[in-house]
Amino acid sequence: MLVVRLLVSTCVTMVLMLAATSAAAQTETASVYTVNRAASSVGFTIYGSMLFKVKRDGQFKDFSGELAYDPANPGQTRVDLTVFTGSVDMKNAEHNQLMKSGEFFDVDHFPTMHFTNSSTDVRPDGTLAMTGDMTIRGVTKKMTIPVKVRGGSAPGAVFEATFPIDRTDFGLNGNPGWGGFTLKIAKNVEIHLAIATAMNTPFTR
Repeated sequence: MLVVRLLVSTCVTMVLMLAATSAAAQTETASVYTVNRAASSVGFTIYGSMLFKVKRDGQFKDFSGELAYDPANPGQTRVDLTVFTGSVDMKNAEHNQLMKSGEFFDVDHFPTMHFTNSSTDVRPDGTLAMTGDMTIRGVTKKMTIPVKVRGGSAPGAVFEATFPIDRTDFGLNGNPGWGGFTLKIAKNVEIHLAIATAMNTPFTR
């Protein structure tokens, strides 16, 4: 009986050791890559109507973040992206000021926007579906963002996404005037992300 107990104990110990070794190996293969801002872009497209249809593109020039990525295990991809709202640029000083005002991003009170995902699903076509929290103007909403990976290996991989958000969900409720008329802006704003990865550091999260 004692021999049986010893054998069982030994087997359990070996299984636990193998499981720990496997987990450690997976942790070591995942790496955190910083966002290569020079090769990345964070933009948006606003649609509206007045006497005619209006389309305006903008971008944020200042952002930072990290991305944990293992090409062999894309379902473990994690992203943490911070965008500085005061860097909004629509190639027009008046429009920039409007975007920074309390009607929209209210940069004095909410200097950053933030997205971090909690899970990643790999779709049949190879694209990723990242689900996490989007925070704009202090309002946090759960969102799933479709992501396409270009380049495969990292560093050097580029993570691209285009998706809509309802601006009114986050308190972006302004309706600007233009030439004496009120411009009616569509609720849905299209977001464009192209996040390139830079040199990596060990993944310790």
